[in-house]
Amino acid sequence: MKAFSKYVPRHSRVLDYGCGYGRTVAELAEAGYADVTGIDFSESLINRGKAEHPALDLRAYAGGPLPFEDGSFDAALLLAVLTCIPETKHQAETLLELKRVLKPGGMLYINDFLLNRDKRNLDRYKLGQDKYGLYGIFDLPDGAVMRHHHRDYMEALLWDFEMVFFRTAIYETMNGHTSRGFYCMVRMP
Repeated sequence: MKAFSKYVPRHSRVLDYGCGYGRTVAELAEAGYADVTGIDFSESLINRGKAEHPALDLRAYAGGPLPFEDGSFDAALLLAVLTCIPETKHQAETLLELKRVLKPGGMLYINDFLLNRDKRNLDRYKLGQDKYGLYGIFDLPDGAVMRHHHRDYMEALLWDFEMVFFRTAIYETMNGHTSRGFYCMVRMP
């Protein structure tokens, strides 16, 4: 989170979109961010977060327009969220809503997964392309549908933000595999 704190002052109002049980919200609070709101689709994860961290502002979110006024936040985070939204249209809608609730000059920090070149991923990308008609989408054994992205696609998706930086990384997944990924910071015009 060093890259985040470099560009987002601690007095900022921050939204963690897809916060899960609030792990990052808690880290930000410990780092001195006093006005952080976390939202997630999973009510059970929000309930877990509220039980573990009752002082945090964690809210269940059913989807659609965000329940915030235009220009409500100085910054927002999307941490491994786009990979959980396989449809391009829904990814674009998510970014449009975040853009709506960010103030002019507001910062958006994203980390997510890029396409991989190992046999396991190439095989599942092929199966996903046959099933869903889009390369990079794949099914997990638990039924979840995920998506890895090409860097050019991510940069195109963020075309109307000012790119502050875009860096690649290697992440360990929840299932113990490694995956190519990225983290970036973009600014609202």
